Amino acid sequence: MKFTPSFLNKRTRVATVTIEEDAIRMVEVKSTSPLHVICAEERSLPSGIITDGKIVDADTLVSILGEVVDEWKLSRKAVRFLAPDEYVIIRKLTYPPDVRRDELKGHFFIEIGSTLYLPFEDPVFDVVPYTASTETKEAILIASKESILNTYEDVFEDVKMKPIVADIGPLALYRLAFSQHEFSGEEHILLLDVKNDSYIVSIFHQHFPLFMRPVEVAEPDESNYFSGSQTTKMDSLISEIEKLINFYRYNMNQGNEGITHVLLNGELDGWEDLLKTLELRFEVKTSTVIRETIYLEDGKAIPVRFNRALGLALKEV
Repeated sequence: MKFTPSFLNKRTRVATVTIEEDAIRMVEVKSTSPLHVICAEERSLPSGIITDGKIVDADTLVSILGEVVDEWKLSRKAVRFLAPDEYVIIRKLTYPPDVRRDELKGHFFIEIGSTLYLPFEDPVFDVVPYTASTETKEAILIASKESILNTYEDVFEDVKMKPIVADIGPLALYRLAFSQHEFSGEEHILLLDVKNDSYIVSIFHQHFPLFMRPVEVAEPDESNYFSGSQTTKMDSLISEIEKLINFYRYNMNQGNEGITHVLLNGELDGWEDLLKTLELRFEVKTSTVIRETIYLEDGKAIPVRFNRALGLALKEV
């Protein structure tokens, strides 16, 4: 199996299946223009099978996955899936001008562990030149933890599927957003992905992912209830987003460029108020990842919880 998060791969017809803490999801896309979704299926997972991106109960997961593989007629098919967000990092790095494009992966392979440190000991990674940079040689490195990816690969193989591509959530969502918004690439886009109580922020420019980070959102503070100054969960989320907006402008771009667009993915109470607040406070354009509801052939609306799978399906259609 290859870890290939870049979105410039050859066209290959494979099944699209995501395994996440809450559910197994499968989508099949027939065409992209217009977006034509043939099916969108899901099976809920009991709590505790996957925790923080790690498969804890592989036997139960294989049992449930085997059932849906039979039900959805996926046996012996090749499959693409998503690496868990908890084990993905994105970094923009400089490299010497004498390193050729076809030498990039070898260069960073040597750098990892010596001058380049990643948060896991067994990284698998992809690297592409960051062509938006003209003054210095820069590349985008996307890495995951190989042993974690292997556990996902194993469960697919146990149900007679062939995992061939592991992608990442931010790229899948950007792919879906691009199909609806047709971004030029000049935008500086902050993408907030909400899954249950998990918040992941990624940043894109010139269609490249530049940054990815989980956001810790504090629970409501009731200690100052009678003074009327208690902090809500939404206040905490906005505060964390503001920190990342400032980090991007001043630390990554020396104050020269900042976020122009904010995209929201996921099911979040009060999301309209959140986008309105961000738009007014930070003078950015805001929207959800999908501008218009996506429908199946039978007219049923596809819930937004399928967005990550839809974006993954667009990878090689």
